[in-house]
Amino acid sequence: MDRKVKLSTGIIHLVLIVFCLILAYPIFVMVAGAFKTAQELSSNVAGFPINPTLDNFSRLFNYNSGLVLRTYFNSIFVSASYTLLTVIISSLAAFAFAKYKFKGKNVLFIMLLITMMIPTELNITPLYLLFSKLGWLNTYKVQIIPGIANVFCLFLLRQYMVTIPDSLIEAARIDGAKDLRIFFKVIIPVSVPSIGALAILQFLTKWNEILFPKIMLTKQDLMPIMLILPTLNELDSARSVPWELVLAGCTLVTIPLVIVFLIFQNKFLSSVTMGAVKG
Repeated sequence: MDRKVKLSTGIIHLVLIVFCLILAYPIFVMVAGAFKTAQELSSNVAGFPINPTLDNFSRLFNYNSGLVLRTYFNSIFVSASYTLLTVIISSLAAFAFAKYKFKGKNVLFIMLLITMMIPTELNITPLYLLFSKLGWLNTYKVQIIPGIANVFCLFLLRQYMVTIPDSLIEAARIDGAKDLRIFFKVIIPVSVPSIGALAILQFLTKWNEILFPKIMLTKQDLMPIMLILPTLNELDSARSVPWELVLAGCTLVTIPLVIVFLIFQNKFLSSVTMGAVKG
């Protein structure tokens, strides 16, 4: 029996290793290609760079008077601000729905969940007209504020906070803690795994967003980098795609995502394993 278990475990590990290598291969090609010249990339697509160079990144940063670097920091600022505000507002709302009793709570919660069934694309036109009237077009506000009251985040955190024992809150109240202190000192520390997972998902979603900023922004200085990267194809007057610059840009935009995952990975994995244990 032990041999069968070890054999099956070894097969599973082998299959996982193969899948990991398959998934990692395009990432390797991207990162390696970012350090190759155009000539080397055409003759050595999938191998390690023979003569590594940083010239691609230098050309990228100097593109259109530093537009790539400016929009890169735009994306970092917008995504970080959006994620922080979303986590704060969603966790406060989730705490109210999970631990407070008020009239119409269940009906209101169901109505909020129904809004998740409406595709975002259907709201683009009325939102554009609304933000045009407010004077928010071509601003950071239009990139950050819409969507911070996120129903999906509310639902995710509410489902987690429901499992927190009420005895913890009652004990805090006996010690004289007010609602906000209970929230920050009791609820938030216990909910860190779900908040970590939420932070990764929301940062990733905002970082990769294209449709909404493409419609709401016309000034390049305010755009996220995801709207500028496709314009790298226009750099070459001969109309051949400068793949070395495209790969350098793709490598550049991947770095913040890796950093965010490394920061919150323990919390993210904890939320997954805790959900498995509860299941």
